[in-house]
Amino acid sequence: MDNFFDFIKEHPPVKRIQVKDLLFAEYQCPLSETRYDIWSHHNYFIYVTSGKKKWFTMNQEYLVQQGDCLFVRKGAHSVYQYFDSEFCALVMFVPDAFIRSVVQEHRIKTGNPDDYMEHHSLFSIEADNQLTAYFHSFLSYLSGSGLPDKHLIELKFRELIMIIASGGQDKRLSGYFASVCKSDKPSLQEIMEANFTYPMNLEEYARLSGRSLSTFKRDFKKTFNTTPGRWLIQKRLDFAKYLLEHTGKSVTETVYDSGFKDVSHFSRIFREKFDMTPLECSKQTAGLEK
Repeated sequence: MDNFFDFIKEHPPVKRIQVKDLLFAEYQCPLSETRYDIWSHHNYFIYVTSGKKKWFTMNQEYLVQQGDCLFVRKGAHSVYQYFDSEFCALVMFVPDAFIRSVVQEHRIKTGNPDDYMEHHSLFSIEADNQLTAYFHSFLSYLSGSGLPDKHLIELKFRELIMIIASGGQDKRLSGYFASVCKSDKPSLQEIMEANFTYPMNLEEYARLSGRSLSTFKRDFKKTFNTTPGRWLIQKRLDFAKYLLEHTGKSVTETVYDSGFKDVSHFSRIFREKFDMTPLECSKQTAGLEK
């Protein structure tokens, strides 16, 4: 899986401006796949200037097109792309720490952390006149000669957080900002529950959680009383069984939607745990529904 932040930062054709972990770019999708999975260890805003795409997770999906704006929480998600028109968007990456510093420094009243639902990763934002003008004003920095002042760029990022945090756009998003301000260390349980269906490696999960690999493994053991590898296999198998029993998905679809990569390996360990093959599980469920 590609890290979206790293891809934007390192892909030569992408027009971008970066100040520390703040990254702004004009993104034109170069991929030819209909669906692909990506992840990012930083949150990002995406404002669509042309074309359309669908962002989705196991709990949510949003189709965004020209003039739409979406906030994507750090983590993994899938994107479905359409080929009837070229997709272009403005993307702004903002770490939790930056959101926290802006909200706390300016004493912005955020929402209730209880309004934030842990399994939600996508937040639709109304792109009103103020927000639309903001994105287009930032775009002008990419067309200028030379690099703009770093302090000015940081101020522009601060402006966006202040617009969103004080504008009452979405109670859930405001609640997410409030939850970020409550703790400077992400919840390991929340991160794993939201992202276990994606085939990320342990180094990527560690980076997503803001921990070194050794600290990630140690904290994981304290939180789940098992190793990350064992937990991921059991969690994905249980989810795969749920998909086979309740969604009508094929075995192949279930394999990839639950975070596995290989059908034969999945079938073997599924049978070891549930004493039936995935196909038998699917047929058994279909028989009960008749």
